[in-house]
Amino acid sequence: MRFPGLDAFLTDGKAALARGPVAMVFAEDPVEVESTVRHHLDLGFRQLLLFAAPELVFSRLLEEQVQRIDYMPLVPGAIPNAVNAVVEAAPDIWMYYCYNAEYLFFPFCETRTVGEMLAFQAEERRDAILTY
Repeated sequence: MRFPGLDAFLTDGKAALARGPVAMVFAEDPVEVESTVRHHLDLGFRQLLLFAAPELVFSRLLEEQVQRIDYMPLVPGAIPNAVNAVVEAAPDIWMYYCYNAEYLFFPFCETRTVGEMLAFQAEERRDAILTY
């Protein structure tokens, strides 16, 4: 689904934030966006929010698999504002954000989903995960 902006998503697409984990990908340019999205969907994220300038064009298949939000990530302060707004809209679910051409890796990610990694974290009573 495609939304004309963050406010429209938070109003009309908030149902996508009902269950996590949720990945937010900020596309600053068209480089490796499709492989980034595919990688994170394969990891088992329930929803993927793709923030990209309206003029960036992606395949129809990619747009059908994500919540596309027209957004200008290169504007100063835009990314923290978007992350904070999404976190405020769904404070109790696990979220992750990255830029295009960045890929989440964690121990055993070749054979385990992000949900399984989060289940382990919950069993260990950890509320946050340090990443690099």
